[in-house]
Amino acid sequence: MQLSADYNSINVFQMHSKQKNDQFAKETMDDHNLTQSEHQANLYEKEDPQKEEMTFSHQGSMFHNANPSCDEDSSIQVFVQTPNGRVLSLGVNNNFDYLEQITDQIQQKEGIPPQRQKLYLGPKILDKINSKTIKKNSTLHLKICSSNSIIVVYNNQRHFIDINLNDCVNDIKLKLLQQYEYPFHSQLLFFKGKQLKEDFTLHYYNIQKHSIILLKLQNIVYINQASTDRLFMRNLESQMSIKEFKKKLQSKYPDLGDFHLLYMDQILKDEKELWFYKIGDFSNLELVEKKYIKFSINIQNITLEIKKEQYETIRDIKNEIQSKLEYPVFKQHLFYKGQVLENEMRIINYKIEEDSKLYLFNNLKQPYEIVVIDRQDILEDILITITPNNKVYELKNKICESQSLISPYFINLYYRGRLLKDNKDLAYYNIENYDFIFMDEVQE
Repeated sequence: MQLSADYNSINVFQMHSKQKNDQFAKETMDDHNLTQSEHQANLYEKEDPQKEEMTFSHQGSMFHNANPSCDEDSSIQVFVQTPNGRVLSLGVNNNFDYLEQITDQIQQKEGIPPQRQKLYLGPKILDKINSKTIKKNSTLHLKICSSNSIIVVYNNQRHFIDINLNDCVNDIKLKLLQQYEYPFHSQLLFFKGKQLKEDFTLHYYNIQKHSIILLKLQNIVYINQASTDRLFMRNLESQMSIKEFKKKLQSKYPDLGDFHLLYMDQILKDEKELWFYKIGDFSNLELVEKKYIKFSINIQNITLEIKKEQYETIRDIKNEIQSKLEYPVFKQHLFYKGQVLENEMRIINYKIEEDSKLYLFNNLKQPYEIVVIDRQDILEDILITITPNNKVYELKNKICESQSLISPYFINLYYRGRLLKDNKDLAYYNIENYDFIFMDEVQE
């Protein structure tokens, strides 16, 4: 009989516990005003055609991991059950504040601001003081504080917007611009599959607190600043000049300084309009800061100092040489580290460094003289007349002819300690008039 009474007590306790859990779940659902079926039906009513489109978040969530980086030994895993029944798995670092980590991760995963979150461990509301009582694999319950807000969803990112039901759709667009930088005129808002007109009120569409509105974008361009890992969105106006477009960017983001815009690796010129470069909806532009470098041009006994922006071309360098020294561009041959520089390539393509030296040959067909020195002192110094565009093997042939040597294959030539390869031009090695070249016999 005593055993039966104990079983009855256990059953009563379990029944009361179940009733309390059911009541807690019902309260959180009622307060959130959103059942799981309503949530799924509203959020995924239609397949979003922009689902694979590049996304943007003012809070930078696209560039950050959901879990804080920490050593495995100093972290624990906890679970959070949301009002609609979903369970989130979170990693918490023992070295930092538990509650702040959890609320931040919930915001990243669910878009719910920390001030709207109430977390329960059993019957207790968590705060900074008692949050350290959370153990490994604990399950927390999330309750969303009541507020007059709607949820705006863009590419599965959720944004909470405070509203007044008498607000117009325009007001929502303005808040999305101010809080998340979605371009105002690019926004299209939908509720239950119906596009919302700007001048109508939320009450007209029967939009209530916690309603879910879908955001789609049109006529926008993305601007990527790789050096700072920043991504901007701007409204696309095809008739706008590049100069005006850049001016608006600088006005919005004063820290940008002076920069180039590139599209498909082409610099956009200020006087052209966006349509000229066939920039369309969702095009990706690249923003690069202007950087000037100084280097010198060596022309026989002349040294010319040059300062150029790194995205200027080799032709721009040659034009400046022509203006200062009156050497025609078509006769100029520039070399950097033994490499000939092509006219249409940019300075940055050749990684020309600050205070480096470039070599200029004004006419590769003009003959000059070099001195060949035998390292073994068997032969006298040899004076050879040759042109910069001659190959190394042609120089070897001339040496053999002048000294009645058997074959050019049995000699090696060196310039400034560097072995000269037969198929290279002399200009490739920046060999100049009256330079010295050393010769060795090939050891069999």
